[in-house]
This record gives sequence, C-alpha cells and structure tokens, in this order.
Amino acid sequence: MDECLSSNASDSLEVVVLDVGHGNCTVLRDGDKCAVVDAAPGSTLFDELEQSGVKTIEHLVLSHADLDHMGNAVKLLWDQRFPVKSLWYNPDGMKNSKAWERLARQAHLMFRSGQLDPPRPAHSATGDSLSFGRVEVQVLHPDLELWTHGPTKTATSLGMLTANTVSIVLHVSLAAEPAALLTADIDALALERMLDLDGLPSAPVLVFPHHGGLCGDGDPKEFAKTLCTAVKPDVVLFSMARGGRYENPNPQIVEGVREAVPGAHIACTQLSSHCHVDVLPLGRPDLNPRPAAGRSLGACCAGSVSAKWTGSGIELSPAPSDHKVFVDIVESVASPLCRRVPLPGQRPAS
Repeated sequence: MDECLSSNASDSLEVVVLDVGHGNCTVLRDGDKCAVVDAAPGSTLFDELEQSGVKTIEHLVLSHADLDHMGNAVKLLWDQRFPVKSLWYNPDGMKNSKAWERLARQAHLMFRSGQLDPPRPAHSATGDSLSFGRVEVQVLHPDLELWTHGPTKTATSLGMLTANTVSIVLHVSLAAEPAALLTADIDALALERMLDLDGLPSAPVLVFPHHGGLCGDGDPKEFAKTLCTAVKPDVVLFSMARGGRYENPNPQIVEGVREAVPGAHIACTQLSSHCHVDVLPLGRPDLNPRPAAGRSLGACCAGSVSAKWTGSGIELSPAPSDHKVFVDIVESVASPLCRRVPLPGQRPAS
C-alpha cells in the first residue's frame, strides 16, 4: 500500500477524478468514508479504494446506463472489502445491455437478502440525501419532468431524450467550499434545460461532459463556451483515453473552453492523440502516484487528479504548474491543446 496515500486516510477530504481511460469514475472522500460516482470498467477504482484506506462506500451513484460509466457496478457491489450502503441510479428502459441487466438483477437480489437498502432515484428534488460528513452533494439534473420521461424512443415536447440527456449531474462541495461539477455525458439539451430552470453554480473543477466528445447536436464550440461561462471553472478536466475510436477531446470543444475561460487550466487524464500522434517513449515518469489506467500503457498525462480541501482552499494534485512542466519538458508534447492558456493560482477559501 502506498504510504503517502494510506497515511492520510483518517483526515483527507477530497474529490478524486480517476484515470479510467474512456469512461468516468470519481471518488468523494472524507477520511475512510466515501461516495463513488460512476464505476467504469477496469481495476483503477478498486486500487484507489484499497490504497486510500476506504472502509465504507456511503453512496454509489451511477449517472446513467452506459458501460463506460457503470460497467464495474456489479463487481463493486460484490466486493465485501468496500460495502455499499446505498445505491442511486435512474431507470432506463431503452438500455438492454448485459451489464445493465446484471445490475438490475444484483440490486434486486441484494435488497431481497437485506444486504442493500432499496436503490434510489437521483434527480434535482433529491435534496442533500447524498451528502455525508464534510462532503456536500447537490443533484442538479435531471429535473423531475425529465426524470419522469427518462430516455425515449421518440421526441417529446422537450425534444429527443437520450440516456445522455437525462444523466445525473452533481455539484460537490468540501467543508462548504465548492469543489467540483461532475457532468456525466450531458448534451446540449440538458445544458439548456439546467440553465433555463435554475442556472449552474460555479465550481473550481469542471469534469467536462462526454469525455470531451461531441455532446449531441449543435456546435461543440458553443456548447463548451456556454457551459464554461456558466460554471467559471479554474480547471477543466477531460476523463478520456489516448487514441481509440473517439480521439477526445474534440479540438473545437477545447477552443470553446479557452475562449470562455482563458485563465482556466486544461488537463486530460491521458495524453490525447490530438496533442501527440507519435508513439510515446518508454519509461515516462508519472505526475501522480495514484492508481491510473494509463500507467501500464505509458499513456497518462495528468493521470488521476485530486481536488483536496487543505483548510485554506481547494488544492489540485497534480498542481497545474507541475502539469505544465510535465507537458512542456518531460513529455515534450508536439502540439498540446492545454498549453494555449495561462495557469491560474490556487483557488482561495471563500
């Protein structure tokens, strides 16, 4: 077990955005208790929970039924090292994948045997039910009307509602200080809906929707500008894999981020092929000791990223300044998208 991680298990208060490749998985931690938001396939989540000394998962939240967000949910429910106290997800009658079917069956069996409380829906009327310890979680989306519809086969009066449109959006605060906005795979319709109803709260860290890929119909640059103008993040993270069929983040989206928040730092969990096409050199060092899916492939850029409450504000690890040096000097990236903006300082306490 990594000493630098396990020694802080009793007092760490943080949001950890894990490098899981193409997917999402975030751990909200207060000491040895945590909540897990999305459970992408792979071992990264389990390695993180073990190394950080987690004893109990207060909440497991699955933003929607896509495999890259819930492919490890059943495995996590099975794992007795990290008992899950409550499970949150919204039904999706359009999804008939084997993974979603196994989740439905496992949740049913665990409830029937008394191992799990009844799974709960998550929407904007949920209130503070997902909060625990010094971690405050607000469900911003979907609202009750969209949640009632769920994903649809045909267009509603609100438009075509996909699993992405109604995926769960969470605003996370640590010790009453805004820390992160987790946006799952929301599309332009979902963003428009949130802005029309209540607006979006600011957050120093924005985990960008859909891994930096196209977010439904419409102009990707304008989508990024609208979202970042509303949230005003200091740091924009893209949870994505190097290469593959998607090649995220989309350059137009990064351009929209830069125009809306020119002082924000941009970082990807893995090095985008848009930044560096060539084969990466062997033996590249890592910025962060935390578990990361890209490590075995030599593909990490920022890797897994932690936003930690320090008592005087939210501090990022790896720090933006360290990420800058890593990209410019250690990686010698050919044309980094993230290096086109200045770096912010640490966000002060309110």
